[in-house]
Amino acid sequence: MNKEYSDLGDRVYRYSLMAIPVIFYLVFWLIDKAVWCADSASYVEMHDCREPLYPSLLWFFRLIFKVGKDADPTDNISLLAMTFVQSMLAAGAAYSIAAYLIKRFKPKKYIGYIILAIPMGVSLINRFVAARSAMYSNSILTEGLTISIYLLAVRYMYEYLEEGSLKSLVLATDFVIIGVLTRKQMFVLAVLLVIAIIFSHIKRKIPKKMIKPIIIVLFCIVSIDLLMDCAYNKMVHGVFTMHSEDNRFVTTMAIYTSEREYVEYIESEFKELFLKIYDECDENGWLMHDSPKGWFDEVNHFSDNYDYIQLNTMEVILLDAVQHMQSARFTDDMTESMKMDVIRASFNKSLLPHEKARLFKVFTNNVLAGFADTVVKRTRILSVASIFIFAFYVLAMVMSMKATLFEAADLGALVLLSILGNVSLVSAVIFCQTRYTVYNMPLFYIALVIMISEYFRYKRKSKDV
Repeated sequence: MNKEYSDLGDRVYRYSLMAIPVIFYLVFWLIDKAVWCADSASYVEMHDCREPLYPSLLWFFRLIFKVGKDADPTDNISLLAMTFVQSMLAAGAAYSIAAYLIKRFKPKKYIGYIILAIPMGVSLINRFVAARSAMYSNSILTEGLTISIYLLAVRYMYEYLEEGSLKSLVLATDFVIIGVLTRKQMFVLAVLLVIAIIFSHIKRKIPKKMIKPIIIVLFCIVSIDLLMDCAYNKMVHGVFTMHSEDNRFVTTMAIYTSEREYVEYIESEFKELFLKIYDECDENGWLMHDSPKGWFDEVNHFSDNYDYIQLNTMEVILLDAVQHMQSARFTDDMTESMKMDVIRASFNKSLLPHEKARLFKVFTNNVLAGFADTVVKRTRILSVASIFIFAFYVLAMVMSMKATLFEAADLGALVLLSILGNVSLVSAVIFCQTRYTVYNMPLFYIALVIMISEYFRYKRKSKDV
């Protein structure tokens, strides 16, 4: 082929990898604009139960565009600016991971386009198949940022795993910090980064030198998160403290698995509150003992009633209680949310030791649901199909290792660990749904495509020899 035409084709290929995701997300940004969701108000209003980065960005755009108090909080230019940033970040993440894997594996161009298309395809699934009517990149939710941040963090972890470069370690750490400041669920990335550091040093046969980067990375992540959280709450709420209400998720699970006689374990000053919450939930059939039998129905019963227990009942009753009740455990500088934390901490301490078996069952159900949600839209049939999808993925990873395609197998293993960590964390404190498991969906199918394409390339080369 004429070299001039070959070079032109390569340039078109490179430029199209950048242009396609930008155009794609820009088009849907123009169509959907900013989508207001159930949790959006808590970010715009800067509630102290929210991590600092996302509310701060929303405030920054209100400041820049001079959005006053008389503006519609659900529909104004500052929200439009936020979703534009989210959309361009999504485009950048899709391009970045595709460009790096194309550079590393040099697959055929159509494989490169498939890799690029996977994150966009997942966005389309969330918009149409999941019946959300909008992509996360156009939603006023932390997922508008964290899904892209997650992709970028894993992309640079993989680069560090294979190359051990300081640049990739710094960028991976930066994205983990941004993720954690946006949503505490992103702490799973910190664990994954430590694992990547360990195996990177083992691969390069310098395991003794891994302690220093691990300590530095963890110190940066934890200290910056602590400082930013406390500084944010001091400036916005006047209290130098971490954000509140983290324990409400565990308390919801503790109430779901409880029985009325467990009131004997509750501390005396909170017994009446517990019974008030419990009786309302029990009367409505929201608790575990009213769940139908069978894994699929049990999972749905828990997820369907989770918000009823937490948001509609527990939070309402506790908020009303702390507005007038007195307790030696409350201090004058506590916000209402912090006082609610105190009560929930007492509930958790009293209930959890007596519910281990029930909690483990809920956790196990959640984990299985989380694995299904990571790769498919969970239905009875597709939940079964997800078992075969994961089996095929593991087979592809094993075949890659047998063929000494270790770079492809490393990517597969890193993504599998990412799924295991994310699903386990979410299952332990809440219920698995697409919103909490979507992070690994594009990574899963990208890794699968890489492993399959590399294996077939290996087989073709073996035949040629």
